[in-house]
Amino acid sequence: MATAVCKDPELRCTICLEKFNLPKILPCLHTFCEPCIQSYVQNCAAKEENTSFFRCPLCRMKTDLINISATEWTKKLPTNYLITSLLDRKTNDDKQKEIHCDPCKFANEKNAAIYICKDCKEYLCEQCFNYLHKRKRDNNIHSVTIITPGSDLIPLEMDEPCPIHADKVLDIFCFDHEKICCNVCFATKHRHCDNVRSLDEIAKDKDEVIDMSDFLETISDATQCTVEALNKANEKLAQLADDKDAMLQSVDDIIANTKSHLDTLHEELRGSILKTFSNTEQSQEFDRECIAAFQKMLTQSQKLAEAVQEHGSRKEKFVNVEKTRMVIENDFERLCSTFNFSETSKRYDLHIEDKLKNVLNWSKIGSLNFQQSDEDPLTDIKTALCSLGCFNDYTVFQYSFSLEYALQVSPPFLLPKSQSKWRIEFHVINNNLGIYVNCISNDNSDWPLDVSVELSLVNQVDRKKDIVRTFQHLFTKGELGRGFKSIIDWQSLSSTEKGYNSNGWIKIKARLW
Repeated sequence: MATAVCKDPELRCTICLEKFNLPKILPCLHTFCEPCIQSYVQNCAAKEENTSFFRCPLCRMKTDLINISATEWTKKLPTNYLITSLLDRKTNDDKQKEIHCDPCKFANEKNAAIYICKDCKEYLCEQCFNYLHKRKRDNNIHSVTIITPGSDLIPLEMDEPCPIHADKVLDIFCFDHEKICCNVCFATKHRHCDNVRSLDEIAKDKDEVIDMSDFLETISDATQCTVEALNKANEKLAQLADDKDAMLQSVDDIIANTKSHLDTLHEELRGSILKTFSNTEQSQEFDRECIAAFQKMLTQSQKLAEAVQEHGSRKEKFVNVEKTRMVIENDFERLCSTFNFSETSKRYDLHIEDKLKNVLNWSKIGSLNFQQSDEDPLTDIKTALCSLGCFNDYTVFQYSFSLEYALQVSPPFLLPKSQSKWRIEFHVINNNLGIYVNCISNDNSDWPLDVSVELSLVNQVDRKKDIVRTFQHLFTKGELGRGFKSIIDWQSLSSTEKGYNSNGWIKIKARLW
């Protein structure tokens, strides 16, 4: 477990809520104490039948486990040296904080630093200074001073590991793709790009703006939007519980004085209500937890960025901005992919038969109908994140449609690069399913819009069997939806054996860029 209570959220493990102890980075770039994540992985393996992976406690991203013990696996995770360096600079009291030797920290040792090398930007203990630093020819001209209580601290700057190539560090930025990468990433994916610069070059360039204040303000806006979305999710969950209680009471009152057959039908309807609400509550609770986890991640990212703003070098500030943007974008994509929009906006009402006649001939006494609003609880968050530079190239939206109706439309979703709003249209004509997208507004008034579209009918059993269609079109103002009038025949769509229909619902995903 962690070692001490920590008042700084950016330096606090989200599992134990205490100061980081041996901070380790998961592939999703979230950080936890080594003992905490080790215990978490062991608990997940004990609870789940599938022990080949576990989900990140924050973003729920799957992480594959290799065939070794949890203890060995967590030790192989990369250490978050940015967190360890910030921990070295923080103290919960007014005592002079001991500064540790940087080379020793990479060997997982903690030795008091005696010297500062301004050229290497490193703190050195007596041994590392005499036997490591002084024995390099070029280091003889370096500016090395003894650490005193009045010594200026070196701006925080770490070699951040590449999330793809663990043995490499991030040292290059591709402006064409807006991606920070290592030299291997550059050689394999960006060598033909026109605008690529090293991080050191960017840090030294006085004309390059590294605006941490604006970045932090935007994260704060996104955090506020997330808090509001979380509050709305809590309100909807509470309202759903109230509706359930009211409906159940209504059913109880209606059938209180009926005979045995009506009692039987009453129990059937009661069971249906409980099952339906239970499924919806579980789905909405999962969505609420996802939003809460995303809000925690934003808060932690904000605090970490504030710490880097205060203590980091220009290079570290630039790296932190790009790295945090990438983490937020990835987390929000995973939030969107797991978020069940159809379940979140469901509201139920109860229909009771008007006349209680011929009771013995009835097969049911009521049914549940739901009203679904067009509100997307993630729209405001998504809009705020666009200001961070996330999702500028494309957007992905998924929606569930009922097979009861031949003509349906989804709630609106945003294509950030043009700030235009779109929706999916669902048509059943001549026993064939047609899927279309339609631009319903364009705030920039920049018509026409040249947009590429990928429409997918999701197979809910085997994703490899998704039916995918793509097209490119120049959308004009007031134009009807564009898409495909025959994706699949109605018989195949209705069959549960095909995997596209699950309890009378299908999922359609649209990707626009």
